[in-house]
Amino acid sequence: MSRTYNQECVLAYALDLLGERWTLLIIRELFLGPRRFGDLHAALPGLGTNLLSKRLKELEEAKLIIAPAPSETRGRYRLSETGEALRPAVHELVMWSIKYFMDRPDPCPPKDCIYSNDLQPDSVALVIELFSNKCATTFSNYVLHLDIDGNPYTYYFMNGEMTGRRGADAPAVARIESDVATMMQALRGEIYLPQIKERLTMSGDEGVLNHFLSSILPGAHVAEEVAKKIAASASLHA
Repeated sequence: MSRTYNQECVLAYALDLLGERWTLLIIRELFLGPRRFGDLHAALPGLGTNLLSKRLKELEEAKLIIAPAPSETRGRYRLSETGEALRPAVHELVMWSIKYFMDRPDPCPPKDCIYSNDLQPDSVALVIELFSNKCATTFSNYVLHLDIDGNPYTYYFMNGEMTGRRGADAPAVARIESDVATMMQALRGEIYLPQIKERLTMSGDEGVLNHFLSSILPGAHVAEEVAKKIAASASLHA
């Protein structure tokens, strides 16, 4: 009985810490890298500056983020190691949310968002990281640059895990230029690798490019093989 009570206390404390409105959304914004106060405010419409300041202070006191030094007038907030450790839990919560709302029979705002092609590139970049970690097959480590509607991101596939960051400062072995609509249609399984590749600008290591694209599509490599066999069969009977 005591053990159950202790577990409930720990869960209740975690919910008190993370369950406040906007808290997890602020943390999610920092998954892609450090952000200035103004960038966070612009990325979270509806969150006032006073409440943002309050939440950032609370997260700093909880050791989940590291605030810029007072001397840094344009300094950036970043996740601490403890805050970074929330990444898998947030991934699971987002995946649960996607499955839950997609299975609902009636229209609702979250479901509309899932089927929208009018999203912010940062939101798409985070979902790409999520899907990549769910679907990626074994492959060697690499760094890839992805440009989504002019917004650069770097993806690090290291030890079987994919992590995305804003910017394209790190050297990469492959590069992809795309747009929000193509990425969202790919993530929803509305188009497959042959169609996706036709709509992308790609360069660099072909194996890395194929692995990255296959990682965001469950069963994509199988679908591509089937498409190749259908095309080959059609040419033989032409």
